[in-house]
Amino acid sequence: MTVAVVKYRVFFMLESLLRKSKNLRSSFEEYLRNQDSLQTTPYWVAALVAGVLTVGYAKAFKICSNFSMGLFAKHPYECLIVTPVCFFLAWFIVHRLAPDASGSGIPQVMAVNEMDQKLNAKKINSVLSIKTAVVKVVSSLLCIVGGGAIGREGPTLQISASIFHAIGKRFQHIWPKRLNHQSLIVAGGAAGIASAFNTPLGGIVFAIEELATVHFGQFRMIVILAVIISGMMAQLLSGSYLYLGYPAVQSVTLSFLPLILLTGVVAGLAGGIFGRVLFALARKRRALKKTWHLALLALGMGLLLVLMALVLDPNSMGPGTEVINSLLFRPEFSSDWKLIVGRFFGTIISYLSGTAGGIFAPSLAAGAAIGGEIANVTHTIHPHLLVLLGMVGFLTGVTRAPLTAFVLVLEMTDRHSAIFPMMVAALSAYGAAHFVKSKSFYELMKEFYLKSEMDSQQADSKVGAN
Repeated sequence: MTVAVVKYRVFFMLESLLRKSKNLRSSFEEYLRNQDSLQTTPYWVAALVAGVLTVGYAKAFKICSNFSMGLFAKHPYECLIVTPVCFFLAWFIVHRLAPDASGSGIPQVMAVNEMDQKLNAKKINSVLSIKTAVVKVVSSLLCIVGGGAIGREGPTLQISASIFHAIGKRFQHIWPKRLNHQSLIVAGGAAGIASAFNTPLGGIVFAIEELATVHFGQFRMIVILAVIISGMMAQLLSGSYLYLGYPAVQSVTLSFLPLILLTGVVAGLAGGIFGRVLFALARKRRALKKTWHLALLALGMGLLLVLMALVLDPNSMGPGTEVINSLLFRPEFSSDWKLIVGRFFGTIISYLSGTAGGIFAPSLAAGAAIGGEIANVTHTIHPHLLVLLGMVGFLTGVTRAPLTAFVLVLEMTDRHSAIFPMMVAALSAYGAAHFVKSKSFYELMKEFYLKSEMDSQQADSKVGAN
């Protein structure tokens, strides 16, 4: 038997196997297409994967945060080198590998949720790619090792949405209506918030208020399903826990209403100012085009954060969870103007470095510091309640999502006795924040991303026409 005949027979066998595998695959896909009961399976799988990975990310984030806080406590002046280097590395991998991994992740997800799947396929696939998700994780961990005042909740949302997008795309041609990109993004985002905070209701409310304000009714059961599965997986791996524990909060009478309103208004105004300042500075940063300018900015922001921590308060660094726990559970710990300024500007400085990192948890910490200081000034007998109201108010001011803010804080602490004060604080904060700006930071950044994408497409079309 000649070599040519052997090659021909091998080729014929491979071609036959390939044809049979294609036929088998087509038959299997046709079977799936006719099984309506299996249409939610990709959401089940994505929710399970997201739950596992977000728990792993949370544990890694906590380890890195503890390391940075311990390093600053023992060797504060060494952080003058460590923090800028970490900020630079965290910025560099984003700049070189996945620019869409920069920042919180929530505005990017909100933006691609409003994009057309066909016209903006390239951008959607970039924001929700596994590569972007991996870079998001690595960059945020490097930033937190350096003591960055960032949170993991925004990144968790983008990571979870990326997982849903990646798995959903594999089956989209089989169930195109059920697996449209909006339903995948909204379900993934809700699952991310739910597993990040262990707040299933918060995930659903966030999806309604921020991600799917118009079309939520079309896929509400999918969102609830995704939240339940990812939340249960997170609890299975981490146990049933509260994000902030059980602070001592007593019921209050109507005589406490003025202080509730005051805390909500002050925290809401502060949150609104925070969002407006952060957006203005973020836009200026985006105007920088030269790589060495961006590199110097990352190094400079790292150095500035350490200097601020040395001069004002060491708690200016880190995600802020320890600040909240200290205000709620350590009687000897109290807030002051230094802590408020440190938490307010620490997050802004960290964000402007260009690394991956969210502002959800840092916003809660800034609000807790404001509530704690109001409690000090007024000498109230309900300081813990004002801390919680400050958290609700500041987060409402930043996000303009009052339902999400009070539901998240309520689920984090299980303090149902404070539900009405939280609701009043959220609504008063929402009204106060509108005096600063009618739109939230997330909305402004979403519109900025959408405009940038539109400008990019117009520029590409002009180049193609020429």
